[in-house]
Amino acid sequence: MLIFAACSAHAQINYFENGGKLLYFGIALGGNASDYKLVSAPIFQRHDSISSYNVIQGPGFNLGIIGNLQVHKYFDIRFIPNLTFAERKISYNMTDGGPPQVKSISSIYVDLPLEFRYKSKPIKDFRLFVMAGMRYNFDLNSNSKSRKSQDILKVTPHNLEVEYGIGFQYYFPYFIISPELKLSHGLLNIGAKNDALIYQRIFDKMFSRMFTITLNFEG
Repeated sequence: MLIFAACSAHAQINYFENGGKLLYFGIALGGNASDYKLVSAPIFQRHDSISSYNVIQGPGFNLGIIGNLQVHKYFDIRFIPNLTFAERKISYNMTDGGPPQVKSISSIYVDLPLEFRYKSKPIKDFRLFVMAGMRYNFDLNSNSKSRKSQDILKVTPHNLEVEYGIGFQYYFPYFIISPELKLSHGLLNIGAKNDALIYQRIFDKMFSRMFTITLNFEG
């Protein structure tokens, strides 16, 4: 913020130099925290060995390539293919009083989001924005077809998410930097239903959730 303030002190306003382009390209670097929204199955609490469970958020990061079409001075359409690494954990408390069992799910997503962004009127080289869109995910690390032990959790590879967020742009002489905060919620049940999986049969549905902090560099 001190750097931005120092740049604002200059007489030149960089927005007039590179704020009117039709197409912008760039890279997106970010970190994320993700978990699941779980819906318990009717079997839970009736005759299972698990008394309760808790979802533990896990860290991750993402790297993307930005394609931005400025269809209006206040409105953008953005396509940002991402490679996203995420980890989630579920802790199970057992009815026999034993120690909690923690199961991890690591995912590597190929994300294909289509976003719509509305920007405020610029104040010198600074402007705010809000965004919303849809994103298709393919999990390269999906284990839904694995034949390993029953002592695992399985998730399907395909997912569709709705996402929304806020951020701001700052115009430098040769590029634009855009910090962004974003939330996404899965719309599809990604739990691979299988009553033979003791740590999964207690769930009727599993939905992904993610919070992302991204730094976008565009020019």
